[in-house]
Amino acid sequence: MKITKIGVTRVIVLILVFLFLILYFMQLTGYNEYNLNRKNTLTESEIAEFEADVEAGKDVSMNDYLNQKKKDYRNVFSDAVLGISQGISELFNQSMNAFFDMVGEAVGS
Repeated sequence: MKITKIGVTRVIVLILVFLFLILYFMQLTGYNEYNLNRKNTLTESEIAEFEADVEAGKDVSMNDYLNQKKKDYRNVFSDAVLGISQGISELFNQSMNAFFDMVGEAVGS
């Protein structure tokens, strides 16, 4: 099986279209907005504690009541996978920059 430039171009275009569709549907469903909103929403107990402190006349700051008690699930394996993921991300960024440089040279000629 011989790999041609047209075949490689098709694969790259299909990958880019697939990535675009994933990002588009994430934006369409409001996935990022939901995550940001969930981080900023106070729970019932936090609201009750805040109101009690306001009634008592204490100096209050919203940051004191946000749920900051998150468990750390990091371990050796997750750190290794994170390093691999960041390496893949860097490689992908470099390859995309090279790809768009080649497209720019082809269009500019």
